[in-house]
Amino acid sequence: MKICNIKIENFKAFNEVEIPINPNFNMIIGENNIGKSTLFEAIHLWMLGYNSLIQANGRNFYGRNTPRYISFDQLYFLRLSSIDDVFNTNVKIATITINILLNERIYSLKIKFEKPASMDFYLRVKYDGDDFQSLSSQLREQGLNLSNSIFIYHTRPVFNAIKNEPFYNNAQLMKKITLGKSYDVIRNKILKGDSDRKFTRLEERISRVFNTPIRVKFKNKSLQDEEYVRITVQIGDNKEVDISLVGSGILQVIDIFSTLEFISRRERCLNILLIDEPDSHIHSNIQATLLDELRRDENNQHFIITHNDRLIHKAKEGELFYLNKAGLEEKRISPISPSNYSSITAALASNILTIDEVHRNKIIVVTEGKTDKKLLEIAWDKINPNTVCPFKFISSGFQIDENRRTGNADSVRRTIQTLSTFFSDLKIIGLFDNDREGYEQYNSLQQDVFERQNFVSIHRKHLERNIFGLVLPIPEFRQNYINNTSITQRYFVIEHYFNDDILREYNMINEPILNGIDIFQIQGDKNTFSENVNNFEPEVFNNFNLLFDYMLRLFAERVEE
Repeated sequence: MKICNIKIENFKAFNEVEIPINPNFNMIIGENNIGKSTLFEAIHLWMLGYNSLIQANGRNFYGRNTPRYISFDQLYFLRLSSIDDVFNTNVKIATITINILLNERIYSLKIKFEKPASMDFYLRVKYDGDDFQSLSSQLREQGLNLSNSIFIYHTRPVFNAIKNEPFYNNAQLMKKITLGKSYDVIRNKILKGDSDRKFTRLEERISRVFNTPIRVKFKNKSLQDEEYVRITVQIGDNKEVDISLVGSGILQVIDIFSTLEFISRRERCLNILLIDEPDSHIHSNIQATLLDELRRDENNQHFIITHNDRLIHKAKEGELFYLNKAGLEEKRISPISPSNYSSITAALASNILTIDEVHRNKIIVVTEGKTDKKLLEIAWDKINPNTVCPFKFISSGFQIDENRRTGNADSVRRTIQTLSTFFSDLKIIGLFDNDREGYEQYNSLQQDVFERQNFVSIHRKHLERNIFGLVLPIPEFRQNYINNTSITQRYFVIEHYFNDDILREYNMINEPILNGIDIFQIQGDKNTFSENVNNFEPEVFNNFNLLFDYMLRLFAERVEE
């Protein structure tokens, strides 16, 4: 049983789009904010609707006229501020159709999600067509239950495993997984996936991915007498340690394959694995071998969002889908031919590939947005008139047209991680605001690719390349804007380099964040402000010297070494 087609109508970023699905691998690439993650959300929402339509006995669907509802708090996996955000237009009806191929027949399972006029916190769920009942009959003939014949697992970055994990039964374990809390039950998945507790298959798979022997051991002596599951991992000849102490990269791979082993007994079922940007938490050298190992699972269907050049070029015919504006306007996203892979990867890194030879010798600074780029360019020219700028500033994002890029801290992280797979000779800095969002994304740089984070330093270097992640250094008069022991208590953005008088003149100062504390966030139109700064006197930009000096020092220190 496999998905062969998905059609989405009036859901979030999608007005109407149809995607023919590969039965094994589906790699999703595309521009920022175009809807890659929304595709995963649509699959999740369809699954939630599907489950709501199943009768309590798990063998039949409710009648079409039987009211079924989904509450707003059940939509935890969607990025929403209100129930209205589910819909692309003012028409409060969205449909998601998943066509399933089973025994050479296609079952078109169309589910409709409506916002009732009198309810702001519920969606009404309906289904169309007779294929639901036909599918139910077919699954019963195969001895399957509707409620467990379809399984969807969405991997998320796993930075650590909880220290104490209780024993769970299968029902509790499945609930955790479907709620997106698979990382809470990684030990139970390992244990339940191998009744003999030898973990041979799991060990073989993760060992092939990392090209080194890896042992997994169950350490409990008695299930009855112990409260928590104890699992240890030994990598090569290293010391055997609790699974919570291994690196995030290997923990992520163990999480993926422990799930696959747990569901391996579901051979006749539809098993969907959604992998969201493996390049964000797994070393670039491991990603290709991870893909090779995933291909061994013929019973599972994989969907992968990636920007990684190595993974893109490993896609086979019919596996790579490029989400872009043109495809959405045509209402169909078709797979890309392998002959076009190079042009696609070039488009994703076009902002770097198009740099001329003069600029290629400069330090390339990737900023969060267009206004940050403009402020930095003007600041350098004001402070250093008639001096060649050692930096080439580029706004983040993967849109080819730089004027259309909608960059943010997340796109800075993704951009420099992507560029690390393309270039070995360029000097690159990914520049993050020193606020909560910026620091979280800076902290999320791949731990197996960049130096480990600590609160003492504000930069992290790529382990092999001249590529840095850097959060904005804080001038003395803004030191109270950050707490060096906290990720969340950070409020400094690039406009804070200007003094209060300038910001007040242009209505950029918001109300104080906390009573009695002189800390404010930036408000107003940043585009308009960036247009006006060219009229400022040079001394207004003096605080930017702190940033420029720091960026130059990063590479000067490497030369001295």
